Order: sequence, then C-alpha cells, then structure tokens
Amino acid sequence: MCNRGAACTFRHDNAAVGGTVKTTKQHHNKKYHKQSSAGNTAAASTAAPPSKPPTTSSAYPFVSKRVFDPYKAKAITLAKGAQDQEDRSAVCTAFRISEDGLVKEEIADPPFFSIDVECIATGYGSCANGINDGCDNEGKNGADVPEGMYNERSHRYPGRVAMVDTDGNVLADIVIRPPQDGKGIVSYLTPLTGLTEEICLGADAKSLEEAVQTIKGLLPKDGVLVGQAIDHDVEWLGLTPGKDFARMVDISEIFRQRMPFNLNEASEVMKKIESGEIASPSSSGDVSSDEYLGFATRYRHFSLRHVCLNLLSDDIQSGVHNPISDASYSLKLFHKYRNAGVTQLRIVRDGLHRAPPTP
Repeated sequence: MCNRGAACTFRHDNAAVGGTVKTTKQHHNKKYHKQSSAGNTAAASTAAPPSKPPTTSSAYPFVSKRVFDPYKAKAITLAKGAQDQEDRSAVCTAFRISEDGLVKEEIADPPFFSIDVECIATGYGSCANGINDGCDNEGKNGADVPEGMYNERSHRYPGRVAMVDTDGNVLADIVIRPPQDGKGIVSYLTPLTGLTEEICLGADAKSLEEAVQTIKGLLPKDGVLVGQAIDHDVEWLGLTPGKDFARMVDISEIFRQRMPFNLNEASEVMKKIESGEIASPSSSGDVSSDEYLGFATRYRHFSLRHVCLNLLSDDIQSGVHNPISDASYSLKLFHKYRNAGVTQLRIVRDGLHRAPPTP
C-alpha cells in the first residue's frame, strides 16, 4: 500500500490498495471521474458519521485507468537489456590486451573537440538537412564543397559557429555573414540564436568559406568531434569525416532510451513465446538486435537541455542558445559518462525517460 498519502500523484487501483471509492460510468472526455454529486452529498450529510474517518493513505479519489500488463513490462525490460549489450567501443576508453591476456594497457585518447552551429532561416519550413543560402545556393560550386552540403529544400543557413577543445577552451567563435548582405534571409531567429541583421552583417562577421577554413585549420586529422546530433553541424559546415577529422561521436546516443516500437505488438510476441506458438530467440545471434528480441524497437532521444537539466542541474537553453555553452556541455557530459557502466547508464536513461518533459 502506498504511504505517500495526498502527495502521491500515481493513479492507484483502489481495489488493490483497499480503497472504498465507488466507480461509475465515466465520460470519455473527462480526465478524472468525480466521485460525488449534489445528490449523494446531501445524503451523506444526513447519514451517521463514520466510526473512523478515512485517511489519505487508505482512500484515493482517482480510479485507475491502466492495468498492469506483464507481457508489455517484459518487452520493455528486454528492449533495455538489448541496449545494455550494444557496442560502445566508439565512446569508451580503448585498451590494449597482451597476448597472454594478463596485461591491460590503456590506449591514449585522441584529441576531442566539439563544434556547435546556430542557424538562421532562409525559408519558412523546418527542413534542416543541408543548407540553403536563399540566393540560389551560389556557394555550392566552390572548392572542396561536399555533395549534400547544399540542399534546395533546406530552410537553414549557418549564422554562428563555435569550437571548443576537450578542456573547455574556446578555439573559435565566428559570426557568419550571409551571401548578398542577407538578401535570402527571412529571419535571424533572434529569440533562439541571439543573432540580428546588424550582428550578421557587422564588420566582424566572416563568410561561410572563411569560417569553414578557420575550423579546418584548428581541427587535427586525428581529432574526434563530440556533440549533440553532431552530424548536422558537420553537414552544415561541409566537413568530411576521415578527411578533415577522424570521426564523430553523437552524445545523444549515450543517453537515448531503447523501447519497443509498438508495445502492443511486442506484448503479443511475448505471449506467443510463452505459449510456445513461436520459438524463443536463439542465444547464438546478436543479442542486441531486433531479430534476437523478436520485435522491432526504437529510440527515444533527449535534448541537450533535458540531459543537462536532469543530470547536471544546469539549464543551459532557457533563453538564447549559446554555441560555446552547448559545445562545452557536450564535452562535459561525454567525459562524465563515456565509461559509465551498464547499471549506471540504465539508471540514467530511466531517470531521463521518467523526468517531466523539458520545453
């Protein structure tokens, strides 16, 4: 029985906890069904007082609408277990094992960096795959511009880029001047980026080509880029893994939560396995795969703000987004959790999943 009383926000099953609330027909458009009316209130006022008044720990004003399903619970648990078995070698510290298996030597880390790009709008849509300068993409024919960097359907163009090293030192903070003095810009998205026309067309602003060359000059060939959805930033700047830097690490993959793609279908699979209608998965395959589980899974990704707020108690994006801050916190989270154990990561992911949504 719950002992939190009125402080508990969970909708308990009154039959299970010994409650005395009477259930009646409920309207579908009501969140909760009121258990009293003018009629029964009047009747209660004339009735004899109860010998013992009900306490909040033994009577609950809500009717449970959700019944525990052990098969759904098992599917959720199996999806988490499969995530525990996923390969994390791209994130964790590497070690070299001697031939006899007796010596374990840590391999020196490559240099880590983080970049973060704040974009301005060249259209009214939300597509951010590649960039579009709003001026017929005049830069797409430039030297060393990779295929896919420019996209006619995109509505974004880089407005500011910051680069931070593994110790948090700011290596670059560049405001980018849009082509043709901002002719193709429809909004500088000032509430989010802090950028304005005056800033982006100011004397300190650089062209995208100049900004990219600066970043490339600071980034060693063996460097590893770390960030939240870092592939977008890399694409917006036209950087190429294996050429301009070694590889990239998306920290959202550390904290994402794996779950059944369709919980009802996964529950049915669990029932069929238990009844013998379908065979149990073979332990010889990849235990982290959907094929092994027998049902499809997906990931719930969390924003950088949500992770920082719940794991570091820092609200980094309550107002204008600062690319220096975003890059710095990406590295901070990466170093704190890159070598975390399976149990710790399970606790962290569950906490992020259950935490109230972050705007």
